[in-house]
Amino acid sequence: MPEPLWEIAIQQNRTKSVQIGTENTLIFAGNKGSGKSTIINRFLEKDETPKSTLALDYTFGRKGAGNYHTRVVSHIWELGGGVKLSDLIGVVMTPNNILNLHLILVIDLSKPEELWDTVETLLKSASARVDQILNRLHQKNITRIQNIFSEKSRNRISSTHPDTELLNPFPLPLTFLGTKHDILMTRDAEQQNLICKTIRFLSHYYGASVYFSSTKEDGVLKRIRAVLNHIAFNGKDLSNVQMETGKPLAIPVGVDSFSNIGTPPNANLEIGRLTAKSPLEMWKNIFCSKFPQKSGLTFSLNNITNHLIDPSKDPQYSEPLIDSARKVKDEELESKRRQSERHMLNLLQQITSEGLIIV
Repeated sequence: MPEPLWEIAIQQNRTKSVQIGTENTLIFAGNKGSGKSTIINRFLEKDETPKSTLALDYTFGRKGAGNYHTRVVSHIWELGGGVKLSDLIGVVMTPNNILNLHLILVIDLSKPEELWDTVETLLKSASARVDQILNRLHQKNITRIQNIFSEKSRNRISSTHPDTELLNPFPLPLTFLGTKHDILMTRDAEQQNLICKTIRFLSHYYGASVYFSSTKEDGVLKRIRAVLNHIAFNGKDLSNVQMETGKPLAIPVGVDSFSNIGTPPNANLEIGRLTAKSPLEMWKNIFCSKFPQKSGLTFSLNNITNHLIDPSKDPQYSEPLIDSARKVKDEELESKRRQSERHMLNLLQQITSEGLIIV
């Protein structure tokens, strides 16, 4: 006979004091317009039309586990602006969440000309912040967090993996999430092969997982949702693996290998004129020779105000009452600016007519 709801409620109330709370933090970062907001909304089942993220966006998800005695809360941050605001990624990372932090790099597969710069810039910013946190913990002699963090990093990839000595594992759990796979499939086979192999190399080199998605394929979207559920709520681990070029990649951390990935396509034609000192540099040279990266993508926080587009002029953020008040103030400011210019001009004419010299 099923247990009455009232009895279940009493039992849960009695055990409330022993409930365990787990919190995870996910950071979504990647190309501008790569679909980060869409992925997050689908994962949290939010029926909202996504808007461009200006800087940092926050939301959260909560899920019960077991006999409802464990609650998992997932804090989800989205970094907007592509790599222009890469410095902001450090704002989210703190000593309090570093042990339960996961970085998800969302890569727009339709824009290979931004791929390498995006990965390199975002990983550099995140890695620098991790180093800063660990150094501060070391200075304060807080060894417990450092020890747990180091142990988790070591256990991410098996010590028996044949590529262990060749990898440069990223300090945080990392997932490459390639979007717009359907658009990638419209390129010729050679370009598809180079893009897929390069992402596989980067993912394996940094000790990450890699998954491709497309809004056109429901089965792929379900898989991505299951992946995020595993990351955000400690859900069931996934065992499905897909390494075949031409199909959406699905490769958990530690499953791939350099022998499976192989050398870059047409490497023999390029290697003679390249001066690469490491496999990473070789892949970068070959990939960027085929897909020259866009320059001027990175900005620091020190000069960010000189380069951002004014959101008040963006029609998608229009607010009639605020905009009309702003327009009045802008007109008043422009009027005072013109008055000031006329005053300075009259003053200069007066000085000139009186024969005065200002040093």
